[in-house]
Amino acid sequence: MRRRLVITLLAVVAAGVVAAVVVTSREEPRPAAESSPPPSAPVTTAPPPVAFCPETAESDRVRSPSGLDGKTEPRTPSGPHRLAYFVVDGKGMSDFTGTAAQHLPMGTSQDGQVQVVVCEYPKPTDRPIGTCDGYERQGKAPLSVAVTGVQYTYKAYDAESKRLLDTFALPGIRVCPSSVTTFDDVPRAIEARSDYTAVIDRLLPHLRR
Repeated sequence: MRRRLVITLLAVVAAGVVAAVVVTSREEPRPAAESSPPPSAPVTTAPPPVAFCPETAESDRVRSPSGLDGKTEPRTPSGPHRLAYFVVDGKGMSDFTGTAAQHLPMGTSQDGQVQVVVCEYPKPTDRPIGTCDGYERQGKAPLSVAVTGVQYTYKAYDAESKRLLDTFALPGIRVCPSSVTTFDDVPRAIEARSDYTAVIDRLLPHLRR
């Protein structure tokens, strides 16, 4: 009788131990991991335009910063004053200083910092103003190509202060390319070019004094 009682107590004790193990081995639920914010997208900055020319001929708002920053100086009481020339069209802004400088007469200079900035704005009219004739093609008759008009607006600025010095408009002129030798090189139409000689003549007072 005593042996059975001992066995029963041991079973109860064993059961209590197992229960205790089960209770103490139970894990507390882990808190939900905090969601980290998504990485921010890299900030990209577009390069500044090559000059401070306004976006359109009608606008008076010069741009800042520009590629001319640090490359200008005040105009001296007497010239000559160095010229920088830019074309603003649907493709953006392009530096045509080298082309315009070929038309500068004696008494002007391209030495030193920029002192006068010219912004050119072409506006095609699509109106025929003449033809370019005699397009030679090997083994075929020459061709004539229509020249269509372009109205050019010009804005001249003091480079250092960005103060508007002059604004004017001139029609483009017929300038025919050299002869072509293949059919694919013949353009359907040629746009009138800027009259650099007339533009420089208008700007001379700002370049010489």
